[in-house]
Amino acid sequence: MLDLAATHSHLLGYRWNPAKSAVLNAPSTTSSSSLGFEFTLYGVNIPRVEEFSYLGVPFRKKGLSSGAILANRLGGAIKTMALLTSIGVHRNGFSLLLCARIYKTFIRPKFEYGLAISRLTAPEVLKLERAQNKLVGMFLGSNHTKVAKHITCIPAMSHRYNLLVSKYVLRTRYLPDDSLVILLRDSLKYTRLTEGLKQNKLYLSLPDPKPESPTIIKQLFQAYYQNLCDQERLKTARTGKDVLLRACRPSTSAPDPVLYLPMTTVARSRLVRWRLGRFTAMAREECPCQDFGVLLSRAHLLECRAVDASLFDSLPAAPPGINRIDHAINSLPTKAIQGPPPFWSDLLSLLWYFDTLCHPSKIIPEDPSPGSSWSPTRVESVA
Repeated sequence: MLDLAATHSHLLGYRWNPAKSAVLNAPSTTSSSSLGFEFTLYGVNIPRVEEFSYLGVPFRKKGLSSGAILANRLGGAIKTMALLTSIGVHRNGFSLLLCARIYKTFIRPKFEYGLAISRLTAPEVLKLERAQNKLVGMFLGSNHTKVAKHITCIPAMSHRYNLLVSKYVLRTRYLPDDSLVILLRDSLKYTRLTEGLKQNKLYLSLPDPKPESPTIIKQLFQAYYQNLCDQERLKTARTGKDVLLRACRPSTSAPDPVLYLPMTTVARSRLVRWRLGRFTAMAREECPCQDFGVLLSRAHLLECRAVDASLFDSLPAAPPGINRIDHAINSLPTKAIQGPPPFWSDLLSLLWYFDTLCHPSKIIPEDPSPGSSWSPTRVESVA
């Protein structure tokens, strides 16, 4: 076969590169069938290897190795994320939403490369999810990433894997008949495309015949993931888990408005910290109010004597079992042009009270009231 490849290259005027070639599945040099035999191309020995990377995708004895893809690419993604965090890509440098977008644009594609044609096992998908949690935690500054991923629209890696595979299978419909994938599909009884990738749950959820419009396909993908997340929320509601996640807006296709509505940096920080549970979940400490021995908690802050109770009067009434602060934040408009709600100023004042209670040793000046605007109007004094 190597002689045929060399002859073909001479006839058509091109040349293979022996230094970039290797032989997989070759008998051992010590076996009786290949004793003293060497594979050569243009008189140059071709090495026998257990693994060979082609276009960045590793191949082993049984073909494409999905496990090796993860092992080879996750390290580079972590190093790049560490470099970005060192130059300010973290919550104390850039906004959380911008950090998430930088991650999705530059970091996630580094370890997603090759996943669209891979058949991952459940442990490998779990390894992907843990890797994403580690990367998100690097710019978040916390190991608790579930809420942050939800409000910034970073889906689970299991869904990302299904999405990449489904898009790849859909694109094969438009490949020419003489392309390698189509020729293999039509000539082999079993192929990775027909027996593996097309059995993807997300792909199987699409109606037959498969839609042609990219917009419709995108909407179906979003609806599928939204339904998965809704089912998970119902399940955790029965068990009482993921309180902070269930307190957020259920949408998985749009970021939380607290990440992009116009407001001061301090106000956004407090709103995000409330979403992430940073006011009460970072340490089990007593509230410095008059209720001796009461620990700081989301429930206690709503009835703490050190908080001006009249500020709660303007907040919208919350359904039974729903935290009033969570309900007020969820009631914020999704567009800045709609203007702030009537309770906006009181909501920010409440969060200032919570901040002072959680940091009793610090002097935190009260923010000026924004009035009927999203943020206070700056008045410059003229000397």
